[in-house]
Amino acid sequence: MPPLREPPKRRRGALVWLRTNLFSSWGNALASLLSMGVLLYLGGELLLWVLTQAHWGPVWANLRLFAVYRYPPELLWRPFAASAVVLLLLGATAGAGRRSGESIAGGVFWWFFGLSALLTLVGLVAWPVARWGWLAVGVAGLLGYLAGRVEPRLARALPWSWGASLVIVVVLLNGFGTGGALRSVSTKEWGGFMLTLVLSIVGIAISFPLGIALALGRRSKLPIIRVVCVGFIEVVRGAPLIMWLFIASLMVPLVLDVSPSAVGPLSRAMVAVTLFSAAYMAENVRGGLQAVPKGQYEAAQALGLSGWQRTRLIVLPQALRAVIPAIVGQAIALFKDTSLVFIVGLFDFFNVGNIVANQSASLLVPGGVRLELSLFLAVVYWFFAYRMSAASRQLERRLGVGER
Repeated sequence: MPPLREPPKRRRGALVWLRTNLFSSWGNALASLLSMGVLLYLGGELLLWVLTQAHWGPVWANLRLFAVYRYPPELLWRPFAASAVVLLLLGATAGAGRRSGESIAGGVFWWFFGLSALLTLVGLVAWPVARWGWLAVGVAGLLGYLAGRVEPRLARALPWSWGASLVIVVVLLNGFGTGGALRSVSTKEWGGFMLTLVLSIVGIAISFPLGIALALGRRSKLPIIRVVCVGFIEVVRGAPLIMWLFIASLMVPLVLDVSPSAVGPLSRAMVAVTLFSAAYMAENVRGGLQAVPKGQYEAAQALGLSGWQRTRLIVLPQALRAVIPAIVGQAIALFKDTSLVFIVGLFDFFNVGNIVANQSASLLVPGGVRLELSLFLAVVYWFFAYRMSAASRQLERRLGVGER
């Protein structure tokens, strides 16, 4: 009889992971224990300060300022309605994608559905005006998810629905006319996190196709197009965003030949943020274009594809797939760079924190509340930045980025 073999060792599980990654040797074990001790000590001190010593009163008292700044209180139902429309469509997209095995939209939906539930609980304690609004947003998202699961034919109408939602959201937030429930609200009254989201979404949505066009133009064989694209990219990337915000606040009215009061500060900030992000996006896309093997171009030419077909069907999909991490990193940077729009007189989420810190109630607190406000702002920024990063990793795994 041949000797019996020993059973194979476990290669999965928490203990295997710990032994492989943290305790593979005496040196790694000692470093892991020291690191965990330091982290536990610092985390315990931070938690103790948050629960027993920090003054969170000014944060709870100014939640409306952080959310919408000076948006009229009697019209708060409009931002809630816009949020409900977006979460409804996101839920429908997640529900329809669940039937086909799509998990990216589902992860984003449940993340923001949990956020709406958390804000509903916060409203019960510290924000009575918003408790029913956030509850309605969460219910709308859940109804959209159930509709997407039950009726798969909704997936065909989702692209058109998302396009229509942009118009609906703009109408709800901006309004029209001078009276009634849908009266126009000046962008000077916009602010808080609502303004941060508007600037981020508009900037990312416009800078992405503009950056692709600039990257393709930089590789063009026509000298005039190549020179213009290269000049734009290098000039914009050669100066910080804060300088372009200054320039946009002065140059946009001159370019449009209108009075300075005719162009609001929000429009000027959008122009500066979008063009600045487009220049960096163009360089990211150009790196992806250079990563496409030359044989792909030759194969497309051998198939008789035109230049536009070669770029749209063969080259550009591979280029964008290769630079997904860089593109998402640029989107996250744009989301955080919106805090600089105070230069043109806008009160975004970050600037509202400075306003709250200088209130009389905040100044009465010994030592002020800047540390509490900074921690609150950092957590909110991290929440949305991490969600974008997680969606990027899911997309990379689905497309096999980094695998051969």
